[in-house]
Amino acid sequence: MTTTLPLVRAGAIAPIMVWLRDGGHPLDPMLRAAGLPSGLIEDRERPIPLMAGIRLLMDVVRREGHDVPGRMVAHAGIEELGLLGQLVMSSRTPREAFTKVERAYQHHGSHELFTLTPHPGGGAVRHAFRVPVDPEHLCYVQQYVAALIRTVVLRTGHAGPSVERVELTPHPHHGVDGMSAQFGCETMPAANRTVTMLFSDAVLDRPYMNGRQLADTVVPPGSAVIRGDGTLAGSITTSLPALMEAGAEPDLANIADLAFMSRRTLQRRLAAEGTSLSGLIDKVRAEQAIARLTADGSAIRVVAAEVGYGSNASFSRAIRRWTKTSPSRLRRSAPGGRLAGGEEAE
Repeated sequence: MTTTLPLVRAGAIAPIMVWLRDGGHPLDPMLRAAGLPSGLIEDRERPIPLMAGIRLLMDVVRREGHDVPGRMVAHAGIEELGLLGQLVMSSRTPREAFTKVERAYQHHGSHELFTLTPHPGGGAVRHAFRVPVDPEHLCYVQQYVAALIRTVVLRTGHAGPSVERVELTPHPHHGVDGMSAQFGCETMPAANRTVTMLFSDAVLDRPYMNGRQLADTVVPPGSAVIRGDGTLAGSITTSLPALMEAGAEPDLANIADLAFMSRRTLQRRLAAEGTSLSGLIDKVRAEQAIARLTADGSAIRVVAAEVGYGSNASFSRAIRRWTKTSPSRLRRSAPGGRLAGGEEAE
């Protein structure tokens, strides 16, 4: 059972977005259908709900076929992954790349584990989710993750076998049929819902052909672990702006699904933290409205519509409730603040 809403950086789905964009697919409508905002491909450090990323992957699988996770990774490459891609590109060997990624993973995902474990003659790279993803979804997500892991060693340019063995969650109906050909090695069902890929020392320590592509890259100083403050309210608040940009206002059913909880459990846990979903949405709207009013010259009625208010009157009441003043006075009080042309003081 999760205690916070599982989040991941948008870079995790960047290879999917790049493949869709380059193939002429309707990227932005597909993002919105998954509950994600348009333009996400340009904002790869943005936290998004893990389940929304899984929804996007599954939509592509249903449209394009069961082998599409590997095809997307082969097209886009590891360098599209944001910070994790930069860490790989700045490494000298696959072992160094996996070690850097392991150290940075708390920045990347809130409910995932990534490890490199040495063993005699080689090492095992493992990835696991700490959420109850259903077996069919998990099968395709793990194919995607395994393809990304394999790409790290393929960058050496070696023509021989790259992976000794792959273990991943089998499809509920198809098992692991055909996956040995995809990864070029023995592929076995995983007993513990964990992707495991075994590599030899020769593969892990083989230098990359082009040496270091970039200067050493590290997690930015002061960059928050993606779990944020560790509360359910904090993790939901982190994801709300993206969810609200995607279209309809998030409701209890949607947020509960993203948090892998029932609606009743979600309500109970938020109440224990002294808040509610409507209170969190109200807070995010307040922050967005105040930022817009004090930072640009858009008409107040335009700001009201963009943050979800159907009338100036309801927006004005909300601003007064948040700030004890009117929208026009709030705008004038900001440095350089003035009303947009044609607007009157309230």
